[in-house]
Amino acid sequence: MRAVGAGDGHTVETVARQRTSARLAPAVAIVLSLVLTSCADSSTTPDGTTVRGSEAEKSIVDLVERSSEAIGGEWQVSLGPSAEPCGEDVEDRVRFVYVLERDGSPESAEQDITTVQELWEQDGIEVFETETGGDEPLRRIRGRGGPTTSVGFNAFPARYSLSGVSACAAGSADETGHE
Repeated sequence: MRAVGAGDGHTVETVARQRTSARLAPAVAIVLSLVLTSCADSSTTPDGTTVRGSEAEKSIVDLVERSSEAIGGEWQVSLGPSAEPCGEDVEDRVRFVYVLERDGSPESAEQDITTVQELWEQDGIEVFETETGGDEPLRRIRGRGGPTTSVGFNAFPARYSLSGVSACAAGSADETGHE
């Protein structure tokens, strides 16, 4: 079979170049996407360290799960880890939210708060204790710093909850595949 215009040699050469380009296009796209994603997944903090989205997610999940293990009991995931923007109209920075819950333990709430507070302080988190007013105040602690933007432990009689929000990292919530 003879290609149209093959007598002059130009058409055959053009078809061969187009086929080679078509074979290289997927490889170039894969390499380019790997380079762009590896750069887009990190952010430099004010102290000069780099935070990747995957590291931010892992750090908050690790902190919340270590806290639940220190207290004990059967915890259930209530939310996450889920990705969200790092503020209103901030599309190029992402943070992760992770929440665990279990039945409350009024008899051990005081000890559980102390246990979690000590764990967080070892991680460089500044801890604040709060409680509601009334005859039976609801106890909770909050923290910030270390690997987290904010972390909380509610030691309510009927329900315990541990929640954490990671440090911000480069990227968008849409790119992470989390909702």
